[in-house]
Amino acid sequence: MAHATSQGLSQEQGALSIEATSHLNDLQKRGVTSDFLANYGALTQTMEDTVNVHVSKNSDKEQLTGSELTAKDNLLAEVRTIQGGVKRVFPKGSPVRKEFYVGEYFNHSTSLLLKWEEGCAKGREKYKDRLIAEGNLIQSDVDSMVANATKLQGIDSTHEVAKHADAPEATAAALKAMKDVEDAADFIYGAAEAEYAKQPQVLGEFEKLKPLRFAVKRNSSKNPPTPPPANPPQK
Repeated sequence: MAHATSQGLSQEQGALSIEATSHLNDLQKRGVTSDFLANYGALTQTMEDTVNVHVSKNSDKEQLTGSELTAKDNLLAEVRTIQGGVKRVFPKGSPVRKEFYVGEYFNHSTSLLLKWEEGCAKGREKYKDRLIAEGNLIQSDVDSMVANATKLQGIDSTHEVAKHADAPEATAAALKAMKDVEDAADFIYGAAEAEYAKQPQVLGEFEKLKPLRFAVKRNSSKNPPTPPPANPPQK
C-alpha cells in the first residue's frame, strides 16, 4: 500500500495551495481561508525541518553503530593478545586461564567484551612477572587494551542514547509533522468536495492533486520516516 512521503506532501502543498487560492471566494466560508493556507505552508516547512532532523539523527545512529563495531574489533584484538600470553605461560587445564576467559565463546556482546577486558587487566597485574618473563607481554599491551576499553565504553553509552532516545524521538516528531500536513490537505479536499459536489469538473481539479503526496524523489540517499498506512486516492 502506498504511503505519503514528506517529499510528496511538500509537492502536494505547493500545488494544492495554488488551487485553493484560485477558489478562495467559494472555500473560505468552509474554513479554507488565507490564514489557513498560510498555516498549511508553515506546517509544511516545519515538517521538512523535522524530517531533516530525523534523517540526521538516524544517520548519527548508523555511524555510531559502525564506530562501535570497529572499537569492539580493536578491543577484542587487544584481549586476544593478553590471552595469547597467558596460553604461553599456563598450560591447558590451568585454572589461571579461566581468570582470563581463555577458550570462552565470544558472542559479540559489548558488555561481555568489557567484562573480559576487566578480567584480563586484573589478571595481568596479578601474574605480571611471569607474563612478562614467559608470555612475551609488555606494559603497552595492557595500556592499549585499557585505552580501547575506555573508548568502547564511551561509544557504547552514546550509541544507547541515540538508539533508544534521540533517533526514536526524532522519528516520532517527523511522523507527527507529516500527519499535521496531511490533515491540513485533507481538510481542503473536504471543503472542495462539499462545495463542488455538483461541479465535478472543478472538484476533479482538486482530486487529481491527491496522488502527489505519495511521490518520492529519485536517487535520494536518505529516506524520510514511513508513516502509518494511508488510504490511496479513490478513482
